[in-house]
Amino acid sequence: MSHQYFAFWRNSYRLTSLVVGWIFLMTALPAFAQFKPRDRKPASGYTSAGGSRGCANSGIPLTQLAPQTFIGKTTATRPMLAWYMSSNQNVRFRLFEVKSKDNLKIIGTVKEIPATVGINKLKLPLDYPELTIGKIYLWQIAIDCDNDTILSHAEFTVVNPPEFTKKQFTSIPESVNYYAERELWYEAMEEAIKANNHGNLGTIGASLVKDLAESEMLIGDEANKQNIQQRIENLQKIASDRSR
Repeated sequence: MSHQYFAFWRNSYRLTSLVVGWIFLMTALPAFAQFKPRDRKPASGYTSAGGSRGCANSGIPLTQLAPQTFIGKTTATRPMLAWYMSSNQNVRFRLFEVKSKDNLKIIGTVKEIPATVGINKLKLPLDYPELTIGKIYLWQIAIDCDNDTILSHAEFTVVNPPEFTKKQFTSIPESVNYYAERELWYEAMEEAIKANNHGNLGTIGASLVKDLAESEMLIGDEANKQNIQQRIENLQKIASDRSR
């Protein structure tokens, strides 16, 4: 056989190996998570129009990266909370238990937290009591801006689904998928942020925030629907820039 034949056979073998390896890699990697909650219990009036305003000339306003028109879910008694900022300034964090539609019980003390431009996160501090399964909570972020106070609220409940077990994951996409499929937003978001060491969303986090934008519900009167629509657009902008 000629030298040209062996060269052709060797190159073809290498090409086939590369194609097979690429196909194996693509099938081995899990697809990005899809947060498509089926159970969306509307949040109370406390959060119906939160986070729709922002500081003048600040771009995207203060935006909580959590369900706002419906009650989010977590199994964590000390969940991680995340939000987006367009400015470097302190924020005030408060946590409440939602006793009823007209009754909030404050938990712990007000926390003054330094925040930076982009994605910020806070693990529920150890000087707060552990949260209780079955109860509904509201977390609030407040900033001072233009002689005004801007508030943003989001509600969540601590659940204990019987099928949920502590798992050992082999990758961040796998863990994000696992939590997103079970509608556990707060765990999914915490895992997604781990994929980027600089506090940015990254590809996985951006995909998750995009799903969050699509899951919010246009409810309430016309003014409230406009606020919600603006929030959806803000979430989409945050998701479109992975460096945020």
